[in-house]
Amino acid sequence: MWLTKPMLRSRGWTEAAIRDFLPGPEGLKPNPRFAISGAPMPVWKPGTVAKAEADPKWRDWLDRSLQRRQTTLDALAGTDDLEFRNRLELADRAIRDCSAPPTLLDALEPERPPATHHS
Repeated sequence: MWLTKPMLRSRGWTEAAIRDFLPGPEGLKPNPRFAISGAPMPVWKPGTVAKAEADPKWRDWLDRSLQRRQTTLDALAGTDDLEFRNRLELADRAIRDCSAPPTLLDALEPERPPATHHS
C-alpha cells in the first residue's frame, strides 16, 4: 500500500504540509487516470505518513489548518467514488497499523491481574 497525494489530501495534508513534514517521495507509481499521458505519481509508505502524523508539530499544524480552511477531516475524506473510498480506508488501516506497533508487554497487559494494595 502506497499513499498518493489525493489520499494525503483526504487526511488534511496540503502541498505545503507534504513539503514541510514528509521526506521526498519514496516511490513513483503510474497514474491510473492518465496511464498513457500522465506523469508518474509520487507516493509515500504508510509508516512514513504515520510517523509524520504522530509528530505534535504536525498535529498542531493540522488543527490550525482545518480551522483556517473551515473544514473537517470528514469533509475532506468525503467522496462518492467507492473505489477511492475503499483505497482511503485501506490506507487509514495501514497507517494505524504503523502508528503504534504493540510490544510484547502491551500484548500481555490485558491478562495481568489488577494490582492490589495492602495497608
